[in-house]
Amino acid sequence: MRAFGPAAPDPAVLAFLKSRIDGAYGIVDKHLSGRDWLVVGDAPTIADFSLSGYLFYPVDESGIDVARSHPHIHAWVQRLRRVDGWGDPYEVLPGERIAPRWVRPDE
Repeated sequence: MRAFGPAAPDPAVLAFLKSRIDGAYGIVDKHLSGRDWLVVGDAPTIADFSLSGYLFYPVDESGIDVARSHPHIHAWVQRLRRVDGWGDPYEVLPGERIAPRWVRPDE
């Protein structure tokens, strides 16, 4: 919404979406508080890779500083980055990243 929309996103919509994200991230953060991966084991599974795609948006795109707000998720993301063959999405996707055109007024 911030990079492609013709106008700034509606603040009420962003607030609604942020509340949904905070709820979901809160569940995952708590789940990861006692384990390295989403599924009990010594290595990531498809569950980790499937969920991880939502967590690599830069703060200026997502409006969420996961490192500050969800420390267990942040630690998990760092573990994913150390998996052999891992590449951050913006590093492996072709083309250039389109920077957000719109920022929240409080940013």
